[in-house]
Amino acid sequence: MTAWIIKVKNSLILFPLILLMLNSCTLVQQPFDFNQQLKDYAEALYKRQNQATQSLMVILEETLSIEDEEQLSDAELKMYDACHLLNEIVAYEVEGRFISLDFKRRVRNSFPDCEQSILDVELLIIRYQD
Repeated sequence: MTAWIIKVKNSLILFPLILLMLNSCTLVQQPFDFNQQLKDYAEALYKRQNQATQSLMVILEETLSIEDEEQLSDAELKMYDACHLLNEIVAYEVEGRFISLDFKRRVRNSFPDCEQSILDVELLIIRYQD
């Protein structure tokens, strides 16, 4: 009987704490969500990636050495790999699919690598355009 009273007493203490934690999760959603500045940044990254891909297609149509083609193709594949979460979230939004907060966090965390890979491709494009 004493063990049951202790369990009930602990439950009475924990229940309000659990409710408070659940409420605070809904109130603290903004840091994990995409604010307008982050959405603009993601859109800019997406546009830069698409522009880099189009420019690469034009360059790859030219007569290049095998080494140059491999270097450009490798950079393009690294960019796609680094930016795959960004591309995935764009596809989800277009389809109107649910996007979890965890997935948004992972996408946000992938931005630095994605941006660096886009920059690497852009620098190669500049080099081959000259």
